[in-house]
Amino acid sequence: MAKKKLNLGPGFSEEVTKITSKVSFKSSDAKIKKGEASSWIDFLLPNFRSENQELLSSRTWRIVFLLSLCLILFFIIFLRLFHLQIVEGETNRALADGNRIQIKTIHAPRGVIFDRNGKILAANSPAFRLSSSVEGKQKYKYVTREEALKWEVKNDPRALNLEIDSVRDYPLGAEFAHVVGFLGEITENQLKDKKFEGYHPGDVIGQIGIEAQYEKILKGTDGGEIIEVDSTGQRLRVLRLQPPVPGQNIHLSIDASLQQKLYQLLTGAFAKSNSCCGVAVAADPGSGKILALVSLPSFDPNVFSQNDNDSAISEIFSRLDSPILNRAIGGTYPPGSTFKIISALAVLASDKINSDTVFEDTGVMYLGPYPFTNWYFNQYGKTEGYVNLAKAIERSNDIYFYKIAQIIGEESLIDWARKLNLGGKMGIDLPGEEVGLIPTDEWKQKNIGQPWYPGDTLHMAIGQGFVLTTPLQILGITSYIANEGILYKPELLLNDPPEIIASDLLPKEMVAKVKEGMKLVPKGTGTAWPFFNFPIPTAGKTGTAEYGDPKGKTHAWYTSFASADDPKIALTVLAEGGGEGSDVAASIAKEAYRWYFSPDKNRLIEDIYIQVLPVSEESPEKNSDE
Repeated sequence: MAKKKLNLGPGFSEEVTKITSKVSFKSSDAKIKKGEASSWIDFLLPNFRSENQELLSSRTWRIVFLLSLCLILFFIIFLRLFHLQIVEGETNRALADGNRIQIKTIHAPRGVIFDRNGKILAANSPAFRLSSSVEGKQKYKYVTREEALKWEVKNDPRALNLEIDSVRDYPLGAEFAHVVGFLGEITENQLKDKKFEGYHPGDVIGQIGIEAQYEKILKGTDGGEIIEVDSTGQRLRVLRLQPPVPGQNIHLSIDASLQQKLYQLLTGAFAKSNSCCGVAVAADPGSGKILALVSLPSFDPNVFSQNDNDSAISEIFSRLDSPILNRAIGGTYPPGSTFKIISALAVLASDKINSDTVFEDTGVMYLGPYPFTNWYFNQYGKTEGYVNLAKAIERSNDIYFYKIAQIIGEESLIDWARKLNLGGKMGIDLPGEEVGLIPTDEWKQKNIGQPWYPGDTLHMAIGQGFVLTTPLQILGITSYIANEGILYKPELLLNDPPEIIASDLLPKEMVAKVKEGMKLVPKGTGTAWPFFNFPIPTAGKTGTAEYGDPKGKTHAWYTSFASADDPKIALTVLAEGGGEGSDVAASIAKEAYRWYFSPDKNRLIEDIYIQVLPVSEESPEKNSDE
């Protein structure tokens, strides 16, 4: 059977022939000429230019862009690295070390303050100080050792801000506040003072008292430690340790037991007399060394050391009775009849009269139409008769001192007041001493707008008018008499040699005349009635000073020394608004001497002393002053 021929359709053979026929590319017909590449590409690779060539071009531009961008970024990084490592390399290295290395201050413990017998008046308790930043300012707070150790154990971040320090402790508190003083954070104004060069914000310094006076001695030199920490702030090791150098210890001339006794006596007596404030200051007249210095009201200096009770600190500064004021050196008062010591010295130095010259007390004398009376006449309508210097001091007779003031004039009174440092500083080693006021004609015209009148001279002679003194100044003139014409600079530092500030102003025998009059004051007819029958011979001068109180109150003064013939202690007592000097002030002085000269100062042996009669049994006509 013949095979059937498949018919694949018209034209198929022609297409096969085209595909299978040999094509010679060397022929002129198929030869590719230059410039005809496009036709060739389109013939062998249909659609090649329309897609792949555009893709290749796009990729090329992307590569160029990325390469350019990388170059720019690397250049920027290079510039940044150059700036960080070269330009700011030193700063950044310091910052890096700051993150790795920390420096902690170890504050030097302050020197301990002792009294003359070795009793501690100011010491240190171990503590830590936490520093923090509040509104851009560094604040400091003391924390206990136990609290700091807990933070260290627990790796508390606050531990990194702890500085080794100590808290000042004042074991006798308010009794010694005005002597020892207190510490406080240094102020911005103090930092600007050249005196505090080398101090830093946050440092604590003495603000008043001995703490301030001997700041450089007590402070010492701070130390520190350099520690390395890890990235979490944990301590790795100590790189360097510089131990602090403690401040020097100092010993004061203060007798702590006498100070405490006077504080107790003043507190009790003022409560009974309704006196708000006052002073007791005692010294050794033979050296000027201060034995006690009490100012009331007082405050607890530990409040400032703890630095955690702002309300208590504010209350101290805002009180109307000014407990922060050291009245012994910074309070100024009319001295009343204690100034008659100056008047007596002035008249003896004038050679216009002697100690035996007498004047008759008529109870009242007139200066033109103005009467000037004696206190004894005012209170009892009586007179003293003829009065010499000794009796005038014994009885505090105003008429006598009016008479001598007319004779010697105000210039002599002013001159002698200034010779014994009234109207100037005594130079005690405590900050805050005031000068008081010894008025002159020039001063009065400048401040009052009036000339000096003869009556001003009479008032000055008895310690009234414009005269103002500090209790320390009155203690000074008393010590001058006790030490027979030599006045030493008052000082609290025990080991410093005594310094004479006044001597050879008057022959000793003339000073002795004033001393004889002061010996009579605490005897049976004198004005210091609490001392009547007191077994220890003393000498003193009462004073009752008017100060313009609307209720007629007066300041009560008593200044004295004991024993009278061998003085070991001079003592001045002032009770503000306390009444008459012969009452509250003299009573305090008597009890202080009773204790001071007792064989056993811890208890009073009553049978050693003859008991003083109660106040109600004393004759009032012999007890008052002025």
